Amino acid sequence: MNLLFEGDFEDYFREASLTAGPCVFVHVPKTAGTSLRGEIAQILQPDVNIVVDYTDTSRSFHERIDEAVENFLAEMHVRPARFASGHILARHVTRIRSRLPKARFITFLRDPVARLVSDYRYQRSPRHPVHKEFIARVPSLEAYLDILSEQNKAAQHLVAPNVLLGGDIEECVEYVLSTYAFIGVQEMYPLSFRTLTTLVGQPSWPKLRENVNSESGAEGEVSPELAARIRAANPIDTAIYDAVFPRWQRIRDSLAAYLK
Repeated sequence: MNLLFEGDFEDYFREASLTAGPCVFVHVPKTAGTSLRGEIAQILQPDVNIVVDYTDTSRSFHERIDEAVENFLAEMHVRPARFASGHILARHVTRIRSRLPKARFITFLRDPVARLVSDYRYQRSPRHPVHKEFIARVPSLEAYLDILSEQNKAAQHLVAPNVLLGGDIEECVEYVLSTYAFIGVQEMYPLSFRTLTTLVGQPSWPKLRENVNSESGAEGEVSPELAARIRAANPIDTAIYDAVFPRWQRIRDSLAAYLK
């Protein structure tokens, strides 16, 4: 990503090409990933979606997603896929890299305030299989902010556990920038999408818009005080986004001209 952000587009698109080894999309919840997955999967066939049964409450989510990743890795040796995606965590990225050394990883970010509010609202909506249980357990957005397992959720998906537990925010940011072949941002989705599809060899503009909250237009409509609380409760997510989004802003015009 540093090559891209430095404006060295020729070298970036050559070195970060996603046309060879499998491409693995680390889907941070509520970052336009469902729409992205649908379109990239059409290009990179065959594809695999690493999923868990959210209605299965007999085991923890972590047990179920660990099993799903192991099943994916076993299947890759029988029927290799060109594209895989899922709400996998950073420990799974490490495991996949060790078993599939040619794999390249991509992800998308979103402003931490908008992402958290959207995630909270989705989990309360009928579209989430266990929304009733969630509403009973988490009565308000303020209560949601206090749940440790929901804090720095993007970092949980993107930053290796040993780095994340170290607590060095700069090291976490550098890990993300150096680990992922592509990091898009939802706030610049069309240009991010165009960049990604160029990397996979079929430049195009986005068409799908799936899994969007019905009240998504209100996602950013929280008070400045609450927004500040959200950022304070998610310092690593905030630092990662604040490192990536301004870099996209700086290259926006020159990259758009290059991609034409």
